[in-house]
Amino acid sequence: MTLLVRIFLFLWLVFPHASIGFAQTTSPLPREKQPVRITADHMVQEGDKDTVKAWGNVVIRFEDRVLKADQVIVNNKTGIGEAKGHVLLTSDDGTLIKSDRSRFNMKSKRAKGYDVVGKFKGKDENKIPFDYFFKGKEIKKVGKDHYRLKDSYITTCSGKVPDWSFDADNLDVIKNDRALFSGGVLRIRDVPILYLPLGYIPINKDRKSGFLTPKFGLSNTDGITFKPIYYWAIDDHSDATIGVEYLEKRGVRPELEYRYTPSKETEGIFNGVLLDDRSTGGLFYKVDWTHDQVFKNRARFKAKLDLESDSSFNKTFEDDTNLRTRRNSDSFASLNKNWANSTLDILARYRDSTQDNNDDTFGQLPQVTFQQQRQPIGKSAFQFNQETSYTHFLLDLNPAPAVDDTFQVHRFDFHPQISRPISIAPWLAFTPTIGFRETAYTRGLESTGSTVRTGSFTRESIDINGALEGPKINKIYFAGGKSKTKVKHVIEPRVSYDFIPNIDKGDRNKIRVIDGVDAINETSVANYSLTQRLLKKEVGRNGNAQTIEILRFDISQSFDFNKDTQPISTLNDGRPLSDVRFDLNSRLSDALLFNVDATYDVYDTELESLNLEVGVKPVRDLSLFVERRFILNQSTFLLGSLYWALQKGWQIKATTRYDELAENFLENDLSLLYNNPCECWGFSLDFINRNIISGNVNQQENKFLFTITLRGIGTEGIGTKGINHIHRQF
Repeated sequence: MTLLVRIFLFLWLVFPHASIGFAQTTSPLPREKQPVRITADHMVQEGDKDTVKAWGNVVIRFEDRVLKADQVIVNNKTGIGEAKGHVLLTSDDGTLIKSDRSRFNMKSKRAKGYDVVGKFKGKDENKIPFDYFFKGKEIKKVGKDHYRLKDSYITTCSGKVPDWSFDADNLDVIKNDRALFSGGVLRIRDVPILYLPLGYIPINKDRKSGFLTPKFGLSNTDGITFKPIYYWAIDDHSDATIGVEYLEKRGVRPELEYRYTPSKETEGIFNGVLLDDRSTGGLFYKVDWTHDQVFKNRARFKAKLDLESDSSFNKTFEDDTNLRTRRNSDSFASLNKNWANSTLDILARYRDSTQDNNDDTFGQLPQVTFQQQRQPIGKSAFQFNQETSYTHFLLDLNPAPAVDDTFQVHRFDFHPQISRPISIAPWLAFTPTIGFRETAYTRGLESTGSTVRTGSFTRESIDINGALEGPKINKIYFAGGKSKTKVKHVIEPRVSYDFIPNIDKGDRNKIRVIDGVDAINETSVANYSLTQRLLKKEVGRNGNAQTIEILRFDISQSFDFNKDTQPISTLNDGRPLSDVRFDLNSRLSDALLFNVDATYDVYDTELESLNLEVGVKPVRDLSLFVERRFILNQSTFLLGSLYWALQKGWQIKATTRYDELAENFLENDLSLLYNNPCECWGFSLDFINRNIISGNVNQQENKFLFTITLRGIGTEGIGTKGINHIHRQF
């Protein structure tokens, strides 16, 4: 008789109602709903079968948990049991607890382990799960997801000696929620760094009201700063952050940010900040509010409120370069609705200058535009398009801060056009277009020698356009190699002519020019351009082909016949040729970006403007950008940025902005970042050096920021946030 058969007969005689190596215990719920299954190398039942003893590879499966041990004793009647030797408890949610010995109660679902190590899952602010590791002398399971540990530590770093750990005399943990501790010590590589008698650790970054980690800062202009922050989870679709920042040299600055997403189609953010600055004696405030909503009929509403006390707020307090250098604030509300061949746009906009020596304002309150794209007229070859708009303009005619000269005008514009595309040849197309324009104004320029402005009037005009495109020339080159790459060179010339006859001159002279609609005048201009493109076609491993434009080069210019034939005057400089414009955009390879655009004055033979951008990425973890912005006799700026990802989590970011005319650096930013390979901790070291120029204030600011992030704990350090670098990225 084989050993297997002997074991089968023995178990059948002793446990006639049990399967081989299998037994069931009693449960407070019916067995079919909550079975407990035990498997082991050896099992016996004692005490009228109320107690089960199992040893050798014991496995107990109960609901979503599995208990493994060398020995287990379980009372079927009470549910109380004890496990010894290599005890391991795992759950479907990723919880794992190892101990030398454990006592448990299957009915009350409570347990206690001794000399334990283990892990359970947490979630970061992006809802990405990660592991919390713990070790302690004792652990108690007092609820479904509730544990209490004694003489233990918690960390998100793996290893026998974790990079950081938080020791505690007592640790109260609720999975996917929080951990409360008493007698806490923060250790770095087992070296004590900080003692905290009581504390709170968020394990799940889900929204919960409470105080966030306070922020500390240090600056030569603000002094020492301290900012406690309260997070308010109002409901499922809205929350708020409330902070009151203390600035040693300036005063107290309260700040409120409110966020809401009542539906998938609606979201918005409101931010307000106020400072009564004792350093300058001024009252600073700033309000930002954005709202985006899509209605059931797919119409979209967007709004932005952008208010600040004066131009110096952003220049003084913002770290974002784009905000510090902007020229005006911009508040608007827009409603857009699209159909198959038409669009309706309703816009209300108000812009205010943020420059010290300029209080220029501009408003469109509102502007309503209805457009119809080109579409066939019946079954004919002719096409029709039109644009109709109504605008109420508000602007300050005198930008001097001490003078206000407000001008308001209502304008209605109707512009239909008819065109007829003609295919002369497969490689040559000609499209003539004729249009009529009727524009009505409620106000015009001042009358000569009088302060009385012109009343309402209308302007009529006709516009004729002819566009000739072609001949298109192309040639295909084979790059060869395994990639089967093809490069197509395309040359596309284009010539067009715009003509507006000299009609209704009297009414045209009454118009105060605000935008392109008002600037319509007698026109006879030829435009010509030459476009060259390189298209790369690659065939992937799956056989699919993809075409990418890797280079585009445009040369364009225009010739004004009126300037050539009419006498020289204040409106005619006698130069019919416009500046030549060059525009090159290229991405010949993934490692090289080269863009340049320029305008060249053919009469003065000099560059009017030049914008150059070069980016190189010789290896995956290193990129460098250099930009130069040049406008003749106005400004020249040089911008540079470097990104270098070093080995084992180290990164360097550096940016600089240089004013070539003033011959000084406007700002220099440097960041050193480290992210541990196991992603359980990291830090950033930032330095900002910049000039603050606002009104009569011209000072240099040096700001030092240092933050350390312990994953699962939070971010601590000097400075509220890192640098917003101004460089582009590949």
